[in-house]
Amino acid sequence: MKESGTLTKSVTEWLNKTGFPLEMEAAAAFREAGFDVRQSATFADPQADKGREIDVLAQDPDWIGILDISFVVECKSAQKPWVVFMSDDVLKTSNRLDAFGVKSGVARAVLAKRISMGIQRELPLLAAYIQRPNRGGYGFRQAMGGNHDEAFGAAIAALKACHGVSQDRGEGKLPRLAFAFPIIVVDSPIFECERNLEGELVLTEVQKSEFLFSAHIPSQVGCCIRVVRREYLSEVARESKELADALRNNLARDESKILAEAL
Repeated sequence: MKESGTLTKSVTEWLNKTGFPLEMEAAAAFREAGFDVRQSATFADPQADKGREIDVLAQDPDWIGILDISFVVECKSAQKPWVVFMSDDVLKTSNRLDAFGVKSGVARAVLAKRISMGIQRELPLLAAYIQRPNRGGYGFRQAMGGNHDEAFGAAIAALKACHGVSQDRGEGKLPRLAFAFPIIVVDSPIFECERNLEGELVLTEVQKSEFLFSAHIPSQVGCCIRVVRREYLSEVARESKELADALRNNLARDESKILAEAL
């Protein structure tokens, strides 16, 4: 049997080759930004009819239980780089509200109603998040012989988890304005790839990107998924808190209305 010091070194070396340190770093960044963080949280997978695990679930602190804001963080530790395929018209024909995270039915209805009354007037702090440009990502892959399933698996896991934590409550229960935003954190380079006017591929290394992704789980669910480098974790956690604060500010009257109707 190995001596204690040698065994500790061996276990530490093994851990450093796994994704656990990246998960811990992501959790620490979101805690520092002011979120309630759970690691290895679970959600109900409607396709497999069993529980699935979330690497990091960061929830904006809430004592009322009506406005529920979550960020689902999927961590992928790998040596091979990642590629986000870009186009100038990805969101041209897409519903901007659908691209804005995964939402409960009640939350989507409230946002749709407010937007119909004038987004700049009704949702001034959220307008920039919802009215995103046409340009964006449409695909996500691991490069240089990497396993295609790694990229798809990360995207589907993050999307399923968002769907699981943002579903409407059952009949007779208090309506919930639930929002969940998927984030994939990686510790190897990210490149955006697009085709220029001359028909040549152009690669640009970036610290963060996002791509539109959807799946049937079992009904169609989709939104833009952010992918960020490990070095950007603290900044993305702060940006996520700014989005959560904007949601709470702009939807405060809707939260109050639901609470008043329940009393």
